[in-house]
Amino acid sequence: MWTKERKIQEEMEMASATSVFAPGLNIKGNVEASSDIRIEGDVLGDVTTGKKVIVGISGKIIGNIRASEICVMGEVKGDIFVNELARFTAEARMRGNVYSGKIEIESGADMEVTLSKPKKNSESKDSETSDAGHKGLEKRHTTAPSGKEMVKIDD
Repeated sequence: MWTKERKIQEEMEMASATSVFAPGLNIKGNVEASSDIRIEGDVLGDVTTGKKVIVGISGKIIGNIRASEICVMGEVKGDIFVNELARFTAEARMRGNVYSGKIEIESGADMEVTLSKPKKNSESKDSETSDAGHKGLEKRHTTAPSGKEMVKIDD
């Protein structure tokens, strides 16, 4: 009996650990959450969480995203500020700036972005993710000759 109750409790915690915006849901306004966020619908506004953001294949965000980690499979038009990994799958469509310590872009992703990485001596998260000045960041640019991505890192 105790294991059944524990299993139910774990399932409830898992369900409440992610906020899901289903396909067909359209939001105009900013989204703030303390949990992971998965977006399959459309958001016109900024998305902020201290955890992970997943933009599903049917998801679209027009606005800035602030999170600890992000995985983009859908479309984002805006700036992304993450403390950890920014991952873009082959289906991703991204327009804007990406500020992240780690960036992963799969072949086939449609990217028009400026990539920036925090400098190793910068310890202030506020200066890494502030809208004004973007102090302590190294610039990286992507280009798409003959349909393939190339990343140039300015060290």
